[in-house]
Amino acid sequence: MMCRKKLRAVLFLFVGVLSLAFANPAVFELGGKNGWGMLQYTENIQMCPGKYGNPGISLSSSVPKITQQTDMYVSFDSPSILEETSSYTVQSSNMRFAGSTQAKFGSGAALCSPHAKTAGLVLRPQQGSFFAGERSTGSFSIEFWIAPSVAENGSVILQWYSSYFERDRLTDQHILAQIIQNKLEWNFFNIWQDKYQNGISIQLRGRTNLIPSQWSHHLITYDEELGLLEYRMNGHTENIVYITENGRESDAVLLSKLGNSAAVSIGVQYAGLIDELKVTRQFIEPPTFAEQAALFDRYHLNGGRFESLILDSGGSLSEAKKVTVSADTPVQTEAVFFIRSGENRYAWTETEPEWKPIWSGQAITGMTGRFFQIAGNLYPTADGQKTPIVHSISFEYEKDSEPLPPARLFAAPKDGAIELSWTPSIDFDVKGYKVYYGERKGEYFSPGSPINVGKVLSYRIPDLSNGKIYFFTVAAYDDSDGTRVGSFSQEVWARPRKE
Repeated sequence: MMCRKKLRAVLFLFVGVLSLAFANPAVFELGGKNGWGMLQYTENIQMCPGKYGNPGISLSSSVPKITQQTDMYVSFDSPSILEETSSYTVQSSNMRFAGSTQAKFGSGAALCSPHAKTAGLVLRPQQGSFFAGERSTGSFSIEFWIAPSVAENGSVILQWYSSYFERDRLTDQHILAQIIQNKLEWNFFNIWQDKYQNGISIQLRGRTNLIPSQWSHHLITYDEELGLLEYRMNGHTENIVYITENGRESDAVLLSKLGNSAAVSIGVQYAGLIDELKVTRQFIEPPTFAEQAALFDRYHLNGGRFESLILDSGGSLSEAKKVTVSADTPVQTEAVFFIRSGENRYAWTETEPEWKPIWSGQAITGMTGRFFQIAGNLYPTADGQKTPIVHSISFEYEKDSEPLPPARLFAAPKDGAIELSWTPSIDFDVKGYKVYYGERKGEYFSPGSPINVGKVLSYRIPDLSNGKIYFFTVAAYDDSDGTRVGSFSQEVWARPRKE
């Protein structure tokens, strides 16, 4: 028995192409100039600059998510600075954009100059936001990453100046994070009141020196239930204070009061980078050892994964041949790839059909089916600072061609019927045949046409009119539903007649 003919094609996965039934070799891409629109699933994966100005994909930075408790979030990932919760509007900005190579997380950071006459960034609070004031503080946290060029005395990272009326007098207040003697210091002036309703001043100064051009994480967090105000640097507690009547834990917590709405200024006479500025309305619990260790990971140490859409090759005997990947893998990083295939894509799960590992440029053996799917796992360096970048993926396969028709078709006239017979298709996986007929050459629209006759080599078509001419053709199909039908055989004609 002769082997089925196969049409070789090269499939480069690309946006918008799911059905790959074509008669000539063709090239499609996943990645490259056509982008990554055919990815149906990603985890810890982001777009990044790739080769020749085309997009690549890499691991995404370990940036925090926006939740219902998030009051302010500025990622600095774009030259056009945006507060991403919409609780603040940008009033002014003279920060310079620093790209992903200088950023702590994500695709950018902000570079501040000490020579600017105004703040690097001024945010105007919307009603109901934390710095809109006119309420108690509640539990809150303020955090950011900085990499100062020089730890200049008096450099301000964040400041908020406001005021409120109390007993017919105006009381000034502020929240200030600034560099003093090479350490970060937090000042809260008249934010809390003592038991006599007089404003008090609270300072929390770090114990750890800032190192020029080195990223460090700073967090101030307050628990309104305990009156605990804690400053952490790089996950380690630098200073704490209990804002209670006697300054001890378990004493009565002093009342807080935020005054009038006022703008927040970021980067005043500060030289260096800032990234991932965030304010949340919650106390942040001390990190676990694992969380503390992962704080500096730029990329998820567990890596990331992407999966393509399920690709329909059009034939059940299509055969995977080779996958070629263009990727950059710095030392200690790794990119591994997988493929799977099957006949019924609607029954597929995360693990079934089984994913099989593949290597770029190496032949794939024993992988056949109508549907294919490609996946990849990306892993960073051990310190979480570098990621592999995948530029494009090409998938080469042998396409299962549509079944060939019978080489010969015969029509014998009968009384009110035609007896058709044909030679078998040379394709070994034919499941059956369909008979087409009509009253005009090339037009097979008679009632009942086509007829699925199954896997037979002859068929009698009854209820035809004697003396009338009919035209016939036969096509083979190779799927169980009879929907994947090949081309027509030669056409024959005949007139029924009495025998």
